[in-house]
Amino acid sequence: MLAKGILPEKRRGKLRALLQANHRALRIMEVHNGLSAMIANDTQIRDEKGEAKDFDGLWVSGLTESAARGLPDIELQGLLSRVHEIQEIVGVSHKPILVDGDTGGTIDQLQYYIRSMEALGVSALIIEDKVFPKNNSLDFNKPQVLEAPEIFARKIAAGKKAQKSPDFMLIARIEALV
Repeated sequence: MLAKGILPEKRRGKLRALLQANHRALRIMEVHNGLSAMIANDTQIRDEKGEAKDFDGLWVSGLTESAARGLPDIELQGLLSRVHEIQEIVGVSHKPILVDGDTGGTIDQLQYYIRSMEALGVSALIIEDKVFPKNNSLDFNKPQVLEAPEIFARKIAAGKKAQKSPDFMLIARIEALV
């Protein structure tokens, strides 16, 4: 899975390196397929001084992946669908990738998810503290059922245990704060 000559091992650590080297907010662009990744990879924005700046990384969103397929954002996309989507993205971009992992599923599913994302060269998987399967946070007509904090903590610990690379990050998105 070479993307512009970048092996998964090298890509995986790019986000951590950016976070350690920069004292500014990173610019991350949402992508949901190979075409959007090609656009984000080559798009520049102008900063307050008028200088052209690249985006630092790519965000693979569950919401937009679902929307692009005409589906509700309720974790209908399976891991194999996500893997295929990310394979398209790594094939056209050299940037670090952050993946929206929704709830991560069960502990066993999360561990498999992490190993799959690491193998693709993903830099970070972000999971939220909702009960599987979740409802989209923007759907105010459906209940937002949160995982008990101790269960979510066990899930995070199990996910970190499954991780093989020190460069890979598992990030908790705490919906309870919203």
